[in-house]
Amino acid sequence: MKKSFYPALGTPTHLDGTLVKESFSRQIELMIEAGAQGVLCMGSMGNMASLRNSEYPSIAQYAFDVIHHRIPLLVGVMDCSISRVLDRIYALKDLKIDGVVTTVPFYSPLKPNEIVKFFSELAKKSKFPVYIYDLPGVTQSPISLSQLKALTNERNIVGIKTGNLNLIMELYRNNLMTRNDFSVYYSNLDLFDVAIKAGVNKNLDGMFTCTPYNSQKMYAEKNSETEVFESLNNILKLRNLFIKENVLAAYSYAMGLLKCPGNYHADYVSPISRELKEEIADLMKNINEI
Repeated sequence: MKKSFYPALGTPTHLDGTLVKESFSRQIELMIEAGAQGVLCMGSMGNMASLRNSEYPSIAQYAFDVIHHRIPLLVGVMDCSISRVLDRIYALKDLKIDGVVTTVPFYSPLKPNEIVKFFSELAKKSKFPVYIYDLPGVTQSPISLSQLKALTNERNIVGIKTGNLNLIMELYRNNLMTRNDFSVYYSNLDLFDVAIKAGVNKNLDGMFTCTPYNSQKMYAEKNSETEVFESLNNILKLRNLFIKENVLAAYSYAMGLLKCPGNYHADYVSPISRELKEEIADLMKNINEI
């Protein structure tokens, strides 16, 4: 896994919940052309929790077919028990992906020993490499340094995605990054420029998918600190518009402007207002995305 940006793909669906294939493939191509070094399919931005079970394996298969080994492909397998996560893993069959990504169960908080047990047992039973997804805002169960120290002993656990920059720095300060095959992905968009300056430059977020121009500019090989800040600021401006109403409904509209149409939000969510649509379109023009 190289130093760069890693988009969490959105999942465009028709009204019946089936994948909009042409839109999905265009999104993937936009990311590869922009310089992404890997993608996460069906993460939180990919609306995995709201996707139809019948569509789940075919979405992963379609992403694999489009990418065709050009960059690494990770697939979200989040659910509320070891057995349910394993069901998702088994549904992927022998797909040649580069790993699966999962949070801890998200229905109720877990005790520290339960977090270690969950990932340890899953790692032993998963046929794919496992990436830890630290998402306490949803799961109510943050990953701690002591838990991570225990989990890095599991050879099939090969990385973590977290928005906790302190946790990442503690990994380095305590010399826990002794495995060359363990990758750390930082996912707090607001501090990506700080993280890059600190050498934490494998950044993963869903906003990259609707800002290919600024994402490419932000991670260009010879960019300056000023260019990094300006590009990130543009991405944050768009994100801040999204949160004015419903993030994924606003994201759906933005992706349509990029000619990647579809419903990227849950089927019960209403479209955004006309006023917000105008704001999003104006900003995307101003930041050179359309």
